[in-house]
Formats: sequence, C-alpha cells, structure tokens
Amino acid sequence: MKTSSDPVIRPHPSGPGVYIVIRRTLEWQDEAAVRDGLRPEFRSKYETWNRTFQMPYHLFRVRLRDIARSNLGRVTDSAVVPIAAVPPGALVAPVDDDDWFAPDLANHLRRAHDPAIRGYHWTPYILEAQRVRRRWPWPFRRRGGSAPGAAPIAFTCESNNYAVVNTVGWCELTQRHSLASRHYDEHPSDVKHIALMLSLQNKNLSSQSVLDWGQPTVDPDMLRRRFHRFRSFYSRTVLPAPLSWATPYVHRMAELMHDLRLA
Repeated sequence: MKTSSDPVIRPHPSGPGVYIVIRRTLEWQDEAAVRDGLRPEFRSKYETWNRTFQMPYHLFRVRLRDIARSNLGRVTDSAVVPIAAVPPGALVAPVDDDDWFAPDLANHLRRAHDPAIRGYHWTPYILEAQRVRRRWPWPFRRRGGSAPGAAPIAFTCESNNYAVVNTVGWCELTQRHSLASRHYDEHPSDVKHIALMLSLQNKNLSSQSVLDWGQPTVDPDMLRRRFHRFRSFYSRTVLPAPLSWATPYVHRMAELMHDLRLA
C-alpha cells in the first residue's frame, strides 16, 4: 500500500496551525495498483462490488478522495503532509482519505492549546445511513446521544476527531484510531476534550465497516439494499447547524450516489 499522491497543501505565512496527515491508502486512480494492493480478505468484496455496480470500486474511491481533498484544501492555517514531514512538537490531525474537517479546525485547536497536553479530541460525528440497531453489538454501541443521521460512537477517538503532538509515544497514534482511543482512555491527564464538532466521518457505502468488516464476503443482495438506503440518505440529509460547513460535501456525495448505478 502506498500513501495517496498529490496531497492538498495549504501553507500559511506564519506556518500551519495544524498538520493534516492522510493515513496510508491505495492509489485509487491506478486499477492495477489497487488490485495488487488489496488485502486478501477484502478481494472478494471488491469483486462483488464490481459485479454489482457499473462504477468500479476504485473509481468510486477516486471520487470520494476528490471530495475530501476539496474539503482539506479549505482548512485554514493547515498543511497536508506525510507524517515524516511534520516537525517535532507540532500538532498532527490524522484523517482517512474520505473524511472531512471543519475549516476552522486549526483556530479551535490553537485556542485549546495547553503545553502540558499531548492529545486533543473533540465531539465525533459519524455520518452514515443507519442500520438496524441490533447490528451494533458491544463494543460497537452508542456512547451517549448523537444527532439524527449520526452512527453510534464506539471509541473516544474515531477516524478523524483527534490530534496529537508529534512526539514519541503519541505520533504513532495517527495511523490507528483504535490504538489512539485506548491510549487516550489510559492517559486522561495528558488529553483534552474540545466540546465542539470539528470533523465529520463519512462512513459511506464503500467503507469497510459498511461492507461487513470482519466477514470474508458481502452478500450482493444486502449490498443492493444498502445502495438504495445510502442513495436516499445523502439526498435527504440535513446536518446539524455546527456542521453546516459540510453541506456542500454532502451534496457532492448525493451526486456521486446518483452516478452509481446497478449493473
């Protein structure tokens, strides 16, 4: 697997307030590279997708990536760089290549800055067409309440609702949010919560969890049913006021789902 190429970079004259690091992913525009880089346990699902839809999986992911890039390019006082390019002591906000940040993320992190703190996290928002509640067993159960349209929260640190200081013992947490969540829970005096929604996790139809994460296959009929649910979902979703900045990206997701057709 390779790091996604051509990252969006938005420099700032006084230096970025936060460095955004996109987790390693595949070069979605290169079908051959995608096939070579697929995890063995995902290959069957990839093939099922390509038999089910006219738009191949890798091209769907290209569209997702482009929507996310347009979002990251609007996050002020930030730079999107590989983790190796982040200066020691700087603040790192990790993200998957299909998720979004609030444009004023860096400003809120600057206001919350505390030299004694090594990790920050904020209220997560996971956008997903809801599944039947019984499909969310422990430990994937709802933590507290969430707004309509938001999926249950399983971890303190979800895919893009946290940032860490680039220092030993913390920068390693950028690659796996489950590891970060465990570390945050074990070191509460080293972390700080910001009571705002500063990001949106776009758990879309191609997400591994939606494609039955942990299972060797995905049922084609189930995939078709989820397709119809997600297609309707993005077209009718109204975000909570604090997430109004993400409305244009939801509209683009609705366009993408409209362009995705059954084979």
